[in-house]
Amino acid sequence: EVKNKKTESWQVPVLSIEDNPQFAWRGMHLDVSRHFFSVEFVKTFIDRLALYKLNKLHLHLTDDQGWRIEIKKYPQLTEKGAWRTLNNQDSSCLKKAVTNSDFALPAEFFKEKDGHKVYGGYYTQDDIKDIVAYAAKRFVTIVPEIDMPGHMNAAITSFPDLTCVDAGGWGKLFTIPLCPCEETTYTFITNVLNEVAPLFPGEYIHIGADEVDESSWLKSGACKKLLKEKGWTSSKELHSYFVNRVNKIVNGLGKKTIGWDEIIDGNVDSSITVMYWRGWVSKASAIATSRHHNVIMSPTSHCYFDYEPDDKTLESMYSFNPIPADVAADDKQRIIGLQANIWSEVIPTPARLDYMTMPRMTALAEVGWSGTDNKNWSDYSSRVAQHYSRWDELGINYRLSDIQGLKKHVAFTTTTTLDITVPEGVSEIRYTVDGSEPDANTNSKVYDHPLQIDSSVTIKLLTYGFKGRAGNRYIIDFQKQDYLKPITVNAKVKNGLACKYFEGSYSSVSKISQADLKKETVVDSISYPAFCRESVFALEFNGLIDIPAEGVYTFYLSSDDGSTLQIGDRLVINHDGYHGNIEMDGQVVLAKGLHPFHLKYFDGGGGKSLSLQYEGPGVVKQKIPSTLFKISE
Repeated sequence: EVKNKKTESWQVPVLSIEDNPQFAWRGMHLDVSRHFFSVEFVKTFIDRLALYKLNKLHLHLTDDQGWRIEIKKYPQLTEKGAWRTLNNQDSSCLKKAVTNSDFALPAEFFKEKDGHKVYGGYYTQDDIKDIVAYAAKRFVTIVPEIDMPGHMNAAITSFPDLTCVDAGGWGKLFTIPLCPCEETTYTFITNVLNEVAPLFPGEYIHIGADEVDESSWLKSGACKKLLKEKGWTSSKELHSYFVNRVNKIVNGLGKKTIGWDEIIDGNVDSSITVMYWRGWVSKASAIATSRHHNVIMSPTSHCYFDYEPDDKTLESMYSFNPIPADVAADDKQRIIGLQANIWSEVIPTPARLDYMTMPRMTALAEVGWSGTDNKNWSDYSSRVAQHYSRWDELGINYRLSDIQGLKKHVAFTTTTTLDITVPEGVSEIRYTVDGSEPDANTNSKVYDHPLQIDSSVTIKLLTYGFKGRAGNRYIIDFQKQDYLKPITVNAKVKNGLACKYFEGSYSSVSKISQADLKKETVVDSISYPAFCRESVFALEFNGLIDIPAEGVYTFYLSSDDGSTLQIGDRLVINHDGYHGNIEMDGQVVLAKGLHPFHLKYFDGGGGKSLSLQYEGPGVVKQKIPSTLFKISE
């Protein structure tokens, strides 16, 4: 027993360790614009990075929702741009806070202004110097991002003449951007970066350059003149012109430029580092490296930590290979590292940020350090569980281990069983069957044995960890069903599905409008027709599915954004609304034969992903064979 840990002598073996990271760039991103985080928490976050040998903190300092860094030449940027009346993202957090206090907006970031309560905050230049110095002592480099020309509404509110139409606000998807054709834009950027650059001794400044609504540029006389002078025909060329000009400003300050991967949609200087995020644009990294850009990998498919985690996200991060297979052998050295991004639209507190980043951050760290040759998921899973007690002592509100193998929607004919293996780090599981939320009070029961289910019921579960800390919530919908009978089709059938393609902006599959129908075709599987545009569209797949044997079938629908699956008159999966690429399962009891099949999907922008798998009697989880889809001849 150690009686005095400060003076007790300890003996450890003498050893020498030689090790080195696989990638030079091992980064985490933190969005402080959508929700502000204190200097103290940013330092705490830096401590987390240092603990796991992550060496870059990408600080997203400006966006439409808030300008978070003091610029002395333009005090309006923080006097006005750092504060807001509550927006729809804030309202979403407050709604969630009713059952989860991690979503409550911090009282410390409210103040009275002109008789109104506003929400926000910013870092003074002294704050930035303090953060940067703190990080440097821990071998972490801060990389600032001043997002431009889009995502600038917090600045444009004070300086509307920076746009081509002398006004801020929103277009269909994104806000009106800076004007790339007026010199006042570059004067403003130069003045801002003249103050930003000296605060950050690292070699990079991130300029964003993503998600730009370029429509206002084509209304500008100055832009029409520039297009004519240069012999250009599109706004994409104006985007590249903007990026190249800002790159020269950054270089003139002794820094290097990073931009999101939209910059390769045009023609920009190869000295600019590309940060790849659009997981649905699979060739972007190969294109960038072939043009001699260095690339940092942070795709939505694995590295977006603001995407709601489930029992698969940790393994997904751990399985990530940062070097894409389609990058040419001679270009692989241009993949300089990887990074995970944490956008804070619905992450208002350190507790929620902890939950979304830990333990995923450890998987990121191991991929960045060890690469792909030395990874072992089973070994990692065992080792990461040993960190839970350490995080408990550090007060980290990490996501508890997931209950494995739970289905969200369970169908059965007579009886079924809920049999749970309690995962590592979970001390207790409580549940309810009356629709109420489980908690530590008497209205919920402790799960201590398998539950026999003989009727339709919704069971809600809540895990608990160290010192009774509430963990993960699960909802399982049990449905007792009769076999869904097949239909009789009088006409001849052939392989395929009817596919309708719509171009429109939707927030739900229920809002897909027939007026937006652009094309109809026949496909052999659930996939994107070649003529789909990059984003903001919808698809409907209709036909029959030929079920080979009666039984309980599980379907797995992954999409970014919303989707629904209906078989016959039964809604099997409701995966509607805006969300990242998350898999949702649903079960249905089916008789052998042909059943009507309907799948709807919409892409709302910011990601594009859709896939469907199934399993059933004698069938392991797999893509549905094309021979099972039928339409009338």
